[in-house]
Amino acid sequence: MIRFLIIILSVLIISSCKNRPGATTQRVVPGSAITGSQTISGDTVRIDLNRSIINWKGTKMYGAGKHEGTVEFEDGYFIIQQGQLKGGSFLVDMSTLAVTDIPEHEPVPRKRLNDHLKSSDFFEIETYPKAGFDFTSIENTRTDSIRVKGNLTIKQITHAIEFTAVYSEKIFETNFVFDRFKWNIGYKGSLADKTLVDKEIELKIRLKHH
Repeated sequence: MIRFLIIILSVLIISSCKNRPGATTQRVVPGSAITGSQTISGDTVRIDLNRSIINWKGTKMYGAGKHEGTVEFEDGYFIIQQGQLKGGSFLVDMSTLAVTDIPEHEPVPRKRLNDHLKSSDFFEIETYPKAGFDFTSIENTRTDSIRVKGNLTIKQITHAIEFTAVYSEKIFETNFVFDRFKWNIGYKGSLADKTLVDKEIELKIRLKHH
């Protein structure tokens, strides 16, 4: 029996190493919010809300299980100077948070997880209906690759983060993982929420502007 349990645990550990979110994805390290306004000249263009989306993924048991979904933008803009991205900001409507990996023909578990994520155990959308990101600096590293710094605000908690992204043909794309506890997402949840649900959330962000 003991040998059997050791084998099962070994399989779970190997599986978690293979499937853990962000195994090849950049991890952002939150820092103190960047303060002070910066004047950036250029053309202000609105994002196309119908062609912009955030895909999220959360895992449990060190990657042995997962859930995926989407959340939509409410508004946003970029500042463009001579074809280069120089700044911007976007606002996320947290009420659009949705689970996509549970089939629609299973409405009960789908709704149960949706409601759980929107509750005080996680995002508390009734109290914190909006999230957002404000660009503070952008550095061109290659033809279409940029290094972005900015303030990420979730549940009215703001931390500075830094990540790489691709900007080409009016499309901005990036993906990274972050520690949800730094924004108090699920911090007040049960012991299961804190330990069985992994602390990292992966975001794949795609923004298209007009």
